Amino acid sequence: MALLPKKRPKIGPVCNRRAWLERRAFELSKHCPAEPSNPLDCPLYGLRPLAARARRVWIHGLSDAELEYLSTYHVCCYAEKMAAKPA
Repeated sequence: MALLPKKRPKIGPVCNRRAWLERRAFELSKHCPAEPSNPLDCPLYGLRPLAARARRVWIHGLSDAELEYLSTYHVCCYAEKMAAKPA
């Protein structure tokens, strides 16, 4: 019998908001979504060089408000950087 691939958790009202925010923060902790560098002014600048486990521990220790802030910050930052790019 072949093993079926694991389904990704649904995003939205069915999913726990905190779990979704932690996953999002972890993805953002890997690299900047808008540019190949690690911008000095990014709130995750110092976190990105750390090992995955250390990043997960740090993210897990954040409050809900801090996770919301990181998510909102990166949405705004990405929008600004894309608007500033030449066409």
